[in-house]
Amino acid sequence: MRIRPIAEDSYLRLIRTARRMEPATCWIKGANVLNVYTREWLTAHVVLAGERIAYVGDAEPIVDERTQIIEGEGYWLVPGYIEPHAHPFQWYTFDSLTDFALATGTTTLVSDTLHLTTSLSLEQVEAILQQLTNHPVKQFFWARLDPQIRLAKQSEAFQKDGLARLLAHPLVLQGGEITDWTGFLAENEEILFGMKHARDVGKRIEGHHPGASASTLAVAAAAGITACHESITAEEVQNRLRLGMYATLRHSSIRPDLPELLAGMKRLGIPFHSSRLMLTSDGSTPPMLRHGFTDYLIKLAIDAGVPDVDAYAMATVNPAQYYGLDAEIGGIAPGRIADILFLRSPHEPTPEKVIANGELWAEGKKLLRQTPKINWSDYRFPQPKERLPLVNEEWFQFPEISPDEPYPLIQMENAVITRVVYERLECDETGRINFDAHPDLAQIVTIDPESGKRSQAIVRGFAVNLQALASSYTVSTDMIVIGREPKAMKQALERVLELGGGIVAMEEGQICFEQELALAGKMSDESMAELIESGEAFVRFMRAKGYRYLDPIYSLFFFQATHLPYVRMTAEGLYDVKKSVVIKKSAPLFE
Repeated sequence: MRIRPIAEDSYLRLIRTARRMEPATCWIKGANVLNVYTREWLTAHVVLAGERIAYVGDAEPIVDERTQIIEGEGYWLVPGYIEPHAHPFQWYTFDSLTDFALATGTTTLVSDTLHLTTSLSLEQVEAILQQLTNHPVKQFFWARLDPQIRLAKQSEAFQKDGLARLLAHPLVLQGGEITDWTGFLAENEEILFGMKHARDVGKRIEGHHPGASASTLAVAAAAGITACHESITAEEVQNRLRLGMYATLRHSSIRPDLPELLAGMKRLGIPFHSSRLMLTSDGSTPPMLRHGFTDYLIKLAIDAGVPDVDAYAMATVNPAQYYGLDAEIGGIAPGRIADILFLRSPHEPTPEKVIANGELWAEGKKLLRQTPKINWSDYRFPQPKERLPLVNEEWFQFPEISPDEPYPLIQMENAVITRVVYERLECDETGRINFDAHPDLAQIVTIDPESGKRSQAIVRGFAVNLQALASSYTVSTDMIVIGREPKAMKQALERVLELGGGIVAMEEGQICFEQELALAGKMSDESMAELIESGEAFVRFMRAKGYRYLDPIYSLFFFQATHLPYVRMTAEGLYDVKKSVVIKKSAPLFE
């Protein structure tokens, strides 16, 4: 398929430029060019005709006064990078992520749509997808087949008609990622329909199988899953490859695994030149992006001993082939769209110049001009204040418990994995938990305005002596409040509602951290540079409060994510994922 349409006159000009009958629009003279198809560096001229590459080789093109001539000597040219698995909702929007990606050399994104489909109608989702094609970064998407949370009422995007509609969209290249494996095993009708239909219409399916056995992966492959980005050991990479899947190697803010994976692959003899290996940052939060984007992953791979030609292939031609786009992108070759990066060394993947669609868009990690933006005010995201006009301090008064009976606690194992443990807790004279005796404990309250319910639990390991932290930034549409002081918890949530969504921390009646996230409660229209600064400030605040895991932003996000083990907060209450039972029931918001 054509990623970007080509008019008849442009098509004819492309052919005539290749035949040296018409002048080139751009001539890159005598650069070191990576041929990703043969995995070699060649000295060559690269000749453009508008958006596309007309010729790569020794012959000089015809030029005229309008031909842009770029001296290629001293540069190493590689294709624009492809991120095959983006989550453009981690405080940043599609706009800020694509601008950041473009400046650092990523010219194609394949992105999640989850927080669009859970917040907007399908008509609005489709309008946004179409608007995003105006950006110089080429953008494709995947259709979620499950919402990765427990919903009282399934939205239209996860019903059969909605699934079929999104999967039919030409910009949607795959279904997934499949996070509700329990639902699949229970033969959930919508999930099985979505998986079968995705393959019926020629789309890929992304799995989500961290730690899965070879037998589980075999079932996934039989069901139509074609790739998985969740390998956490080299053996898991090998299992996926042996089953015919593509293995996407991840390095993210909660799973910075790439160097370890590559070392293990080398030990097992897994060839780095395999065409079925890709790289992903898997929705890293802003602080991680201080290092870069896809360019950072390639650098890590090269530093880990992957031959440079293979490292670049993992981020260019391999994902292009996987998605059936390699006739258009992924290489510097005739007929391809001219996405070309200028490097000063094959071992330094951050480009000095970025050409996308035949135009110079960035130099020195700075965009040269404004890119088209989404007018987010055209879209009606649910407004937190409308959904929850009143906050009651009683929601944050923890109920009386018996000091003689073990009480269920959420025990944090790492940034996102939680377990339930039962302990006897010291109480005060009112029969409530004496938090002074347990500085590492905090109350966690999730509020679901749609169901009119609140769930309460105790969490250990998130922070020490945290008075109040409120957030609309969650995997669900709920709001979450964590703390030890009911009044401060109320104030923090009220401030989140005033902002229209965000994260707010309160101490002694004062705001000590605040980040507005007014788009769906998940995203800000600030630049990536601003969000990196703010994200780092949040991490510093949480470290000062005793948080000791990799990423507090993702910890907040995933407390309700029932695709992760082992205990989660849901509208029904504290939920045991493995047993599919509610441990502690929720209560109504209003009696």
